Amino acid sequence: MTLEIGANATIEFKVEAKDLAKNLGISSDDNFPPVFATARLVALMECSAAKVLIPLYGEGQLSVGVEVNVKHLAPTLEGDTARSIATFTGMEGKLYKFSIEVFDSSGKIGEGTHTRAIVTQERLMDGANKRAGK
Repeated sequence: MTLEIGANATIEFKVEAKDLAKNLGISSDDNFPPVFATARLVALMECSAAKVLIPLYGEGQLSVGVEVNVKHLAPTLEGDTARSIATFTGMEGKLYKFSIEVFDSSGKIGEGTHTRAIVTQERLMDGANKRAGK
C-alpha cells in the first residue's frame, strides 16, 4: 500500500494536570508554568503522524520518530482540548515527512514538521539492547 500526499489524521487530547509544564520538571530548580507542556505537545504531534502510518504496517512493525521541528505558539490551560492534525507531505528515501498543526479552543497553539520511519519492533529492540550491552 502507498500513502497519498495529503493523507492525514487527527487526534483530540484533553489536557490534564499531568500534561502541564509545571509537572514535568526534571530537577528541583525547574520552575515551569501551569500550561500544556511543549514535551506533551510534541508527543501529541508524533501520535497524530503515527496514526497516518498505521495502515502501512506489516507484521511486527510500528513507526518511530526520527526528527521533530516544532513551534509552540500559545499556552493552553488544563481542561482544554488540543487537536493535532498531521498531514503526509512526501517521502525522503524511506522516511515519511509530515506537516502538523495543533489547535485548542482559542486557535492554533503549535505547528511544525516531523519525520517518521516504519521499522520492525524486533529490530529496534535488538539495536537498543546492543547499545546497552545486553
